[in-house]
Amino acid sequence: MSKILLVEDDQNALEGLAHILRDEGYAVQAVSDGETALEEIGQDEYNVLLTDLKLPGIDGLQLYREIKGISPEIATIVVTAFGTVKTAVDAMKEGVYDYVTKPIEVDELLIIIKNALNRQDLLRENIMLRDQVQKAYSFENIIGNSGPMQDVFKKVNKVSSSNSTVLIRGESGTGKELIAKAIHFNSQRKDRQLVTIDCASLPENLLESELFGYEKGAFTGAFRTKMGRFEVAHGGTLFLDEIGDIPPGVQAKLLRALEERTILRLGGTKDIPIDVRVIASTHKDLEKGLREGTFREDLYYRLNVIPIFLPPLRDRCADIPLLIQHFVNVYSEDTNIPPKKISKEVIDICMRYEWFGNVRELEHAIENAVVMGEGDTILQEHLPFNIFSGTTKNGETATLHNSNDSYNEQMDVAEKTIIQNALKKMDGNRTKAAKLLGISLRTMRYKVKKYNL
Repeated sequence: MSKILLVEDDQNALEGLAHILRDEGYAVQAVSDGETALEEIGQDEYNVLLTDLKLPGIDGLQLYREIKGISPEIATIVVTAFGTVKTAVDAMKEGVYDYVTKPIEVDELLIIIKNALNRQDLLRENIMLRDQVQKAYSFENIIGNSGPMQDVFKKVNKVSSSNSTVLIRGESGTGKELIAKAIHFNSQRKDRQLVTIDCASLPENLLESELFGYEKGAFTGAFRTKMGRFEVAHGGTLFLDEIGDIPPGVQAKLLRALEERTILRLGGTKDIPIDVRVIASTHKDLEKGLREGTFREDLYYRLNVIPIFLPPLRDRCADIPLLIQHFVNVYSEDTNIPPKKISKEVIDICMRYEWFGNVRELEHAIENAVVMGEGDTILQEHLPFNIFSGTTKNGETATLHNSNDSYNEQMDVAEKTIIQNALKKMDGNRTKAAKLLGISLRTMRYKVKKYNL
């Protein structure tokens, strides 16, 4: 039951309002002056403060200021005469939720109280979700005891307290976005937005408008002004995923935004100041892009202030058993089953496998084993076919034991390997890989999604 502290020096109005609010199901403490109200706040917790602006001794605005220091989460509604509405409006600028004028319209007051309580629920929910997100992306949830990962942790921990630009590099599936989130949610900007944009998935004109926004009438179809991601991320962090795929035309405008800390919307004439911490990531060889002229040298040095390299899973094999156990726990909890045991054969197979898809591929393999496997132990036959029939660290083919996989399933494994090899040869460029294989880009996108590449 929501609790309301009602403060009114007119005894008839005090009793009448208290009666109405109690009939609506609220617990009401009714007092006639500010001093008594302060005593009540010190003894109990209230959701809403409903107070007249004009009170003997401490007036309503002063009472709000005093209570704000004691109970900042309380929603304050002030009651004012028509002639002092300006005072009530000024009070709202200080944080008062809303006001009603005398004579009070009961229906209006009840709606305002209901909205104030709903807003409190949303604020509490947001705080809870934010705490959950920060916990999810704490350093403790990034798995790895190997030497390479310990070096990453040290760097991430140090860079989180700064506002420096970070460039995260590593193969697809190594966890670049997870590191970016860990940096943000352990920084001083953690209470502001983390805005992400995938630079590889948008054509040049759309990427530019998404980054910088546009003014109404800037182009056909621009029926309204739209904020870009830089503006949305103001005060927080902008994560530029796969920065190596950004078109040359956008690179110059991105460089200007980073250097001058201002952006210009498409069709705009006025520079907009921005306060944004930028984190970028790429799986591409940017130095090769510099040599070939596809990536600007000045932008490279502007982004590469603090580089963080994520090792591929094959170079941190010591972490594989830890990662397997972590994913078993995660997906067991998701499916509401007791965590399964892991057979020695599964560990051995996973330690031998090359993991072209890195941690992401391992996660999907264990998710499949937890969800689809029967019994209380994960066995080798619960792993996807390609895991124990793929390439080992010695370049040999792992042996397939007790497999009942169909012809179609084995063909899928072969097709996945072909797609992987083409993507690797073309540095992850889907368009070039599709051309190499003689298939359409649409087909390539479908296959990448199908095989979680």
